[in-house]
Amino acid sequence: MKKIYILLVLSSVCCSNSFSQWQLSLTFNTNETIADISAPTDNVVWAITNNFFIYKTNNGGNNWSRVKCKGLAINTFLLHLYVVNSTTAFMSVNTGFTGVGPGIIYKSTDGGANWVQVFSHIGNCEILIGMFDNNKGLMSCNFSSFDGSIQAGQSLYYTVNGGNTWKIDTINDPTNDNINALVIHGKQVALAGYHNFNYSNKYGVSWSRKKLPQNSNNQLLQFEDSSYIVTLTTNSTQVVVKRPDTDNWTVSNGSVHNLISCLVLDGNECWLGEAFDTLNNYYSSDSAKTFTPFIVDPNAGFQFLTKARNGKTLVGGSPSFMTGKIWINKRQATFTPRPPLNYEERQKALP
Repeated sequence: MKKIYILLVLSSVCCSNSFSQWQLSLTFNTNETIADISAPTDNVVWAITNNFFIYKTNNGGNNWSRVKCKGLAINTFLLHLYVVNSTTAFMSVNTGFTGVGPGIIYKSTDGGANWVQVFSHIGNCEILIGMFDNNKGLMSCNFSSFDGSIQAGQSLYYTVNGGNTWKIDTINDPTNDNINALVIHGKQVALAGYHNFNYSNKYGVSWSRKKLPQNSNNQLLQFEDSSYIVTLTTNSTQVVVKRPDTDNWTVSNGSVHNLISCLVLDGNECWLGEAFDTLNNYYSSDSAKTFTPFIVDPNAGFQFLTKARNGKTLVGGSPSFMTGKIWINKRQATFTPRPPLNYEERQKALP
């Protein structure tokens, strides 16, 4: 009985820590809302606003600075922010109000103050960026036009010079449908289209392919390796999981009722947030089998959520009605189970 009680207490502590360690780190200026968040490490976190200001920290959220982005074209809308390190970052944008783009990638090497165009493509574009290191990376570009004046298409690009130039990958592009997700973990990379999950454990040089479940929306796809994949159903209200112990896709249990706006996977732990005006976020500690709701911001749930690519820290963004907020969960402080008891300790622990 004593052992069971101890286990229940420890379980309660773990669960409580998962929710209670979220701390408000930053509140944006009035009327500034979050457009994207990127965190290459536990210490380096950038958030970009709808009006192209960068909020950034180099010490895990203890202090923030605000920088106005210079060098951008007018009438652009952010697609993706990807921070490489404390000084270097990329952003992809679409040109607004034209219906035919172009889509553009900008690069900054001075901490987000000045941005230089390094890529452009005709059409309304969806551009995703991922880097293996400071020099090598991949980028996908889907393009179309509202009036059919530009033939719709998709291409995979690569860079070997830090994103200063991007070249079409005509040899190793594994896709045959539009790329909705591009995710890089170390030397692993996954590309997800409407039908397939394309995986490489070798910088995209060689690929394997798995069929995604029908009726899935994989824009928020996450993976640990080729056998453990998490994505969403088509209506984006349920999580669909492929786990290492099966070739089947299963729908997770939980009380999610609204559109899922953000998703993070880290081993057997998974977090997600809902869109619109709901307060709940959801947490799983059993490989996305079941989810438990929790509230961080009393005014809004997370609409943005990411994990440090080289670290454990979680960063959540909860736009309230007028002003965005950044919440940080420094997971290094979570409870760590002690090693199994040896014989003498077990004897002392007996009731």
